Amino acid sequence: MLGDEFMQWGFINGSPNAQGHTYQLAQYLLDGQSKVDWNLVNYQIAQLGQQRHAKTDEFMDVVSEVSHADALLIGTPIYWSDMTGLLKTFLDRCTMVARQFDFTDIPVYLLVNGTQTPDQTAQGIAPAVSQLCEFLKMDYQDTIYVDTSKVVQPSDYTSALHKQQEQLHTFVNVR
Repeated sequence: MLGDEFMQWGFINGSPNAQGHTYQLAQYLLDGQSKVDWNLVNYQIAQLGQQRHAKTDEFMDVVSEVSHADALLIGTPIYWSDMTGLLKTFLDRCTMVARQFDFTDIPVYLLVNGTQTPDQTAQGIAPAVSQLCEFLKMDYQDTIYVDTSKVVQPSDYTSALHKQQEQLHTFVNVR
């Protein structure tokens, strides 16, 4: 795992657009790193309390894979000053499996993007993820905020996100 030569990142994409800004930003940030992507929109994950009624609920499959990642990047666009419903549902369900999976010390970075200044419009996202990480004994590291009204195309990523990309790459080498 963390001490091995190859560290496996996991990217949980909470966007309803599997290939949108959130995905593209994460691909830039983790460029050159070994990683697995989980685009939550591509899975059937029932709301907390509704999973018993869902005929095809894939939550346990996804969370099992997530528990094997060496580090996580969780991404969400801002919807009405909060994370997407897809990500909220996934995180809610994670609280119910804390004893079934070992998330201990998995480092977590959060990627929040929106068309306004995300650190002002989505103040509740980072504390919610940080609290979940504490509950699951994960190691919450940092939040990366991206204003997608200014960082629109891949050509904008280097100038806006090079420091954060280096931080994630350096993090891998230090662990």
